[in-house]
Amino acid sequence: MTLEQKIGQLFLVKINGPIISDGYSRHLKKTKIGNYILFAKDLTDYSSIRKLTDSLQDMAMESCGIPAFISADQEGGMVTRVFSGATHFPSNMAITASGMGYAATERVGEMVGQELRSLGINVNHAPILDVNNNPQNPIIGIRAYSDDPAVVAKMGVGYIKGLQKSGVIAGGKHFPGHGDTSFDSHLDSPSIEHDMERLEKVELVPFREAIEGGVDSLMTAHIIFKAIEKDVPATLSKKTITDFLRKKLGFEGLVITDCMTMKAVKDNFTTEKGCVMALNAGVDLICLNADPDIQEACYNTVLAAALSGELPMEKIDAAVERVLHYKKKYGIGNPAPKPQNIYPTHEALADEISAKSITITQGDMLPIAGKKFLIISPPPVRTSIADDTVTTMDAFCKQAAAEFDNDYIELSINPSSAEIASVIKAAELYDMVLYGCYSAMVNPGQIELFDALKDKKIILVSLRIPYDILKMKNAGCHIAAYEYTDRAVKNTINVLAGKAKAVGTMPVKL
Repeated sequence: MTLEQKIGQLFLVKINGPIISDGYSRHLKKTKIGNYILFAKDLTDYSSIRKLTDSLQDMAMESCGIPAFISADQEGGMVTRVFSGATHFPSNMAITASGMGYAATERVGEMVGQELRSLGINVNHAPILDVNNNPQNPIIGIRAYSDDPAVVAKMGVGYIKGLQKSGVIAGGKHFPGHGDTSFDSHLDSPSIEHDMERLEKVELVPFREAIEGGVDSLMTAHIIFKAIEKDVPATLSKKTITDFLRKKLGFEGLVITDCMTMKAVKDNFTTEKGCVMALNAGVDLICLNADPDIQEACYNTVLAAALSGELPMEKIDAAVERVLHYKKKYGIGNPAPKPQNIYPTHEALADEISAKSITITQGDMLPIAGKKFLIISPPPVRTSIADDTVTTMDAFCKQAAAEFDNDYIELSINPSSAEIASVIKAAELYDMVLYGCYSAMVNPGQIELFDALKDKKIILVSLRIPYDILKMKNAGCHIAAYEYTDRAVKNTINVLAGKAKAVGTMPVKL
């Protein structure tokens, strides 16, 4: 391989689909970049996705004769990239809440793998192995299985085994752990202050188990872990990636960075310099959700570092050898299998998990069918950068109003004082309010509205993070739905109406 081809194998870039423009094709061929990450805007329907992934493989082979990793973040719940042509499985926290355990998680992983592989996607940046033990965490939340390291480890390993059995590389994230932060590394520079004893007892448990369980890739966190290195994020730290992950934990698989345009890297090191630092630290693949000019600048910076000796050839060759090893192991480039008539069984499992996940944490005011009450909620807007395209589903309040034949008001995600006053006035006609809250912990207007309704009986439905109840403790009844999806809303309304019982158990401490 030429040096340019080798450098191209170390990048995993967005492609601005669903159709590759001539300009983008020329850019990818020029840089020899040979691996791609897809987002919801690239992924429309089954036939279009297959056409896209087949054309990407053709382009990779024409460019450098090596088939491509084609990846996505198909976590389930609110972080889902493929909606048409694949099953929209519940979030990790919902799966744990369902009580269906390891077997269901392994089965979900296997089904997701079957679907992705038939679409030509061969790497899934999942599962989340973070232990979400910080209620203020703005980016992980329901993406985590639990706040219990043992539960996260067991469920994560199940998903990994199922996914990889279906021929898709699993990518556990975010090493060494993003669960106990109050900041989103997309937007800030989080750090973990805990000592090594605490990391070994909590954050590292799922990653150790995943490594022992055979996970073939891990994604790094742009977080400073001061017990390992005091002022450099894990992604850029040789002490973290080479000395700790490789040598101490014995991980021999692919190490992939989280996106290098996130502010934790870009604002403190620059994306271009960060790419060189990450490769020197021991990562194998640089993830870039960035436009072609930034991709090319990063590629040229890495190439220049290789030519100058700043990035030693032995580092490059070691990373390329791992990339090629896993492409061979998983038969990357072999024709993607045709879809089988299996999706009805996948939908049935997703329905069962969702129905069993709905959890009542306090109060007993159900059912509410036949009663008069006001229904309020925000719409399902994007609340974190990890989320992708928001579905066109109706707001919870509108769907509930159709079921119960009651009035509803659709709120802003963070209601203003004027909006709150308007809702309070409308609520004067009612003794009871059905309140669908949505990430209220980071949208204080929702909490202010709840407090202003203190004279009403309130049934609170958490449409994402169950931790919202910590700010809304006086609710007469609290139901956790774990995600703002059509499936979760439907099953929550069934519980409210008395058509189903809430049998879920809370996976985190409230």
